[in-house]
Amino acid sequence: MREVVWVVVVWGRILVGLSLATVGGVAFGHAWTTDQPPLWWVGAISLLTGALLVLSGLYARSHPPGVTPKVAAREEASEEGEPLVPLLGAILLHKYGWITQQQLNEALRQQREAHPGRRPLGEILVSMGAITGPQLEEALEHQHSLTREG
Repeated sequence: MREVVWVVVVWGRILVGLSLATVGGVAFGHAWTTDQPPLWWVGAISLLTGALLVLSGLYARSHPPGVTPKVAAREEASEEGEPLVPLLGAILLHKYGWITQQQLNEALRQQREAHPGRRPLGEILVSMGAITGPQLEEALEHQHSLTREG
C-alpha cells in the first residue's frame, strides 16, 4: 500500500508540474508578447514552480522510500602502493548485513576513546556481541581476498 501511495505522489508531482509549467509557459508567452507585466510574473512563477515539481518528482522516482543509498566505504592505501581495500566495518555492514550502522558507530567510538588505533574493530564488535568470532573470520577472509585480487 505504501508503494502505491508513493507512486501516486511521485507521478502526481510530475503531472501537476508538467501542467503547471505548460499553463505558466503559455501565460508567460502571452503576457510577454502583449506587454502585460502582472501576467508576465504570474506566468514566470508558474513555469518555474511547475519545473521544480517535475524535477522533484523525477528525483523521488529515482530514490524510492525505504532504500538506503549505498555509502562508499572509506578506503585506505599504504605508501607502498598496496591496493585499496574496503574497511572491515563496511564489509560487515554492507556486504553481510551482520551489524547495524549504530553498532558500527558505537564500536568506532569505543575504538577512538579507549585505545586509538590499538584495538582492532573486529575485536570490539565481538566483545560487544554484535558478531561472532566465526563471522569476524569470514569477513576478514573476504577482506583479504579483495587484497589478493586487487
